[in-house]
Amino acid sequence: MKKFLAILLAVVLLLCVTACGKKEATNNTNDETEGPAEGERLEYKEFLYSVNEDGDYEIVGYTYGGPELRTVEIPAEIEGRPVTGIGFEAFKACMTIQTMVLPASITYIDSYAFYSCDALTAITLPDSVTSIGQGAFRECDNLTTVTFSAKLKEIKDFAFLDCQKLTGVALPEGLLTIGQGAFRNCNALTEITVPTTVTALGSGAFCDCDALEKVTVMGDVSQIGKVVFDNADEDLTVTVKENSAFAKYAKENGYTIAQPATPVA
Repeated sequence: MKKFLAILLAVVLLLCVTACGKKEATNNTNDETEGPAEGERLEYKEFLYSVNEDGDYEIVGYTYGGPELRTVEIPAEIEGRPVTGIGFEAFKACMTIQTMVLPASITYIDSYAFYSCDALTAITLPDSVTSIGQGAFRECDNLTTVTFSAKLKEIKDFAFLDCQKLTGVALPEGLLTIGQGAFRNCNALTEITVPTTVTALGSGAFCDCDALEKVTVMGDVSQIGKVVFDNADEDLTVTVKENSAFAKYAKENGYTIAQPATPVA
């Protein structure tokens, strides 16, 4: 009997040790793979960040609540993982951001990311940025200059709507689309050049830019919305490639067509 009890006790102890070993192994595995889930908001310094759909990080919020105007520098990485985006409404209505410094890791600016950042005066988009989201800089009342990425492909709808002090707009070659109302009511714009690569101009893209006097359309835009340049300066002239789709559009809408000093490509 004693021998039987001893054997039984040994078996119980063996089972306990085996179970503990399995539990420890499971915990170790979890530790190796553990990380924030997609959409989970975590905090790093004065930023909130989250995992985006590519598995990288994006900045989704800003926690500073003081009164001082500030220069804000986005980190290129957090805990070894790259920061590749500025997320939806990340800095919406942040009234203390005067200068924003973006790292070369950023590839996109999501919708309404800087909407109504009234103290923001200028921003440089690194050449890694390919997309500016809907309303991204809408109603930035004191934004005067934007340095665009050389690799920018799209400016989505209303991206710079009501940026009434915006003057420095040099759109890069390689840009494909300018969305609906993208620069609508930018009343300080006096001239704009649409690059040869642009294939789509959304409705009202430069509508209500009442100081706009000179437009040069370098290429043959195939998709043209309504009232693209309506309510610009009454002396607006459009330089355009002869016999292009936009030349026809300009004539149909009563724009004054200028003769280019050198042929438009």
